[in-house]
Amino acid sequence: MRKVYIDLETRSKVDIWQTGAWVYATSPSTGLLCVAYAVDDGPVKVLSCEDVATYPLSDPFIELRNLANTSDTLFYAHNALFEELIWGAQLHDRFDLPLIPIKRWRCTAAKALAVGLPKSLADAAMALGTRHKKDIRGRTVMLRLCKPDANGEFVEDPALFKELEAYCAQDVETERDIDRLLPELSPFEQYVWFEDQLINMRGVAVDTDTLARVQELIIKEEERLKGRIRELTGGKLDGVSRRLAVLDYLAKRGVPLPDFTKATVETAIKDGRIPADALEILRIRQQLGLTSTAKYAALKEALCADSRLRDTFVYHAASTGRWGGKLVQLQNLPKGSFNSDLGVEMINGYDYDTLLAMYPNLMELFSSCIRGMFIAAPGHDLIVADYAAIEARVLMWFCGEENAVKMFREGKDIYVDMAGKIGGNATRQLGKQATLGCGYGIGAAKFRATCRTYKIEISDELAAKAVNTYRTAYPGVVKMWYAQERAAIQAVTRGGRVPCGGVTWEKRGDFLWCRLPSGRELAYHKPEITPREDDQPRLSYTTTDSMTKKYVRKDTYGGKIIENIIQGISRDILAAALLEAEKRGYKPVMHVHDEIVVEVPEGVGSAREFEELICRAPAWAAGCPISAEAWRGKRYRK
Repeated sequence: MRKVYIDLETRSKVDIWQTGAWVYATSPSTGLLCVAYAVDDGPVKVLSCEDVATYPLSDPFIELRNLANTSDTLFYAHNALFEELIWGAQLHDRFDLPLIPIKRWRCTAAKALAVGLPKSLADAAMALGTRHKKDIRGRTVMLRLCKPDANGEFVEDPALFKELEAYCAQDVETERDIDRLLPELSPFEQYVWFEDQLINMRGVAVDTDTLARVQELIIKEEERLKGRIRELTGGKLDGVSRRLAVLDYLAKRGVPLPDFTKATVETAIKDGRIPADALEILRIRQQLGLTSTAKYAALKEALCADSRLRDTFVYHAASTGRWGGKLVQLQNLPKGSFNSDLGVEMINGYDYDTLLAMYPNLMELFSSCIRGMFIAAPGHDLIVADYAAIEARVLMWFCGEENAVKMFREGKDIYVDMAGKIGGNATRQLGKQATLGCGYGIGAAKFRATCRTYKIEISDELAAKAVNTYRTAYPGVVKMWYAQERAAIQAVTRGGRVPCGGVTWEKRGDFLWCRLPSGRELAYHKPEITPREDDQPRLSYTTTDSMTKKYVRKDTYGGKIIENIIQGISRDILAAALLEAEKRGYKPVMHVHDEIVVEVPEGVGSAREFEELICRAPAWAAGCPISAEAWRGKRYRK
């Protein structure tokens, strides 16, 4: 099988970071500048900006055309979806090269993410210590050439074009180095990546009429709230966006606040002793600060010409394999406090003044309705299925807690059971948080803080009792924390394969690998064992910090290791379901955490059939008590 490593450089008046790759690639303002590629171990060849500009008087694409026509040739790129889309919109539509099917594309960014490395070409190369590195100076040149200047014109500089061509060639060298140093995705995982490409290209339909209506209402409500701020402060403030000015004003009104974090503002509002005007200012700031309402603007910006949203899912964004989001960030849509179907009906049925009379907090209404912007295409329905407590079920199955597995399988309320074990005034909600939150070694203080985020206030004593009750009730889970930590450390210190429970640990090269029941492997880069303060061994590895996005060394421990394993298994169950749904004609258009959204023609399939389909455990997960609940409709909702 021949490999072609390729990188395409383009320019456009569209901002790809705001619109996504689909809108960018299909924009009339987008054009191809140059192409660099290499075949297997051969030299990098560059089709220069001048070469590209001569078409069709001469054809610089002859070899690429032949490679694209050869079925045993694979095309490798970093963040390959971009190259796939540009190939279709530029090399195919403009230069008449044949389309390359998804199955012949491979992605070095996907390979890097699959082993826990950074996604960007520069950072992945740095983490691996590749011979070639990304050209930082060339990136500066690229950014200057790829966007219009202040006058809306593109820079036309032959010297800079030559630098761009060298930058493009260097990227090809770097992605080839990365490919050589990393294993290919497993056959199953390669199909998961293909499915990810399909979902990103397929997109989901958007209710553009309601979207426009909401944006119009948001503008009116923002102006009203800003006007109210001016009234309350006698013109000293014209809104709440100037953070320091607002903090200063509140301090002078006897309400000194250290910051405007959600917890700080909620605590101040609950205080009950602050002046009425300060209280209203804080409530208005809460409304204007809802990041969820900003999703409407992001959605509008990223909308494709056919009223679908595409390119929103990031394959293997977490080291466990879970997807991430971009653009509208479908992975963190607000649950909302209103019924979104009813909310959309009200938004379309009433004028602004009537809505305000009915819903004093209009911003909360808009936040609650963001899910309702996603709809079925004409002549189609959405079927939505949500896995029930998937991680808790997988955890009990993996750790051999048969009583809990039986309760899940028989449909008994395990949350009520846990509340009863905790005793006293423990509610079902507390039992639920204990069941879902204590499986990864959480302590009492963190458990109490977690409960607080769900508006469950408990004492330190009750938090400790809940944690201890969970550990007593499910000793198999506790034992597994320590067993997996010992197995991982043994694999690093002694070498060889170390089976433990349903996984196997092994150190190969610079990685510690954990082979999951599905056959997929979790990767821990550059593992090290160092002594803790109590002289017990401590496992650490290098990874991308989820907050800082920097590649750093982090310690890990039994509870965290189990969390990785269980999230990985749960993700693999969802991934297998996505593939099975695709094969059965249920076309996935979204997946949000443990929820799958498919689009089907009216009258085709059923919610019950789809529910049964995704609850069939893969052979490697036999006995796992998977459960899901599905519904069918025209508009997405929680």
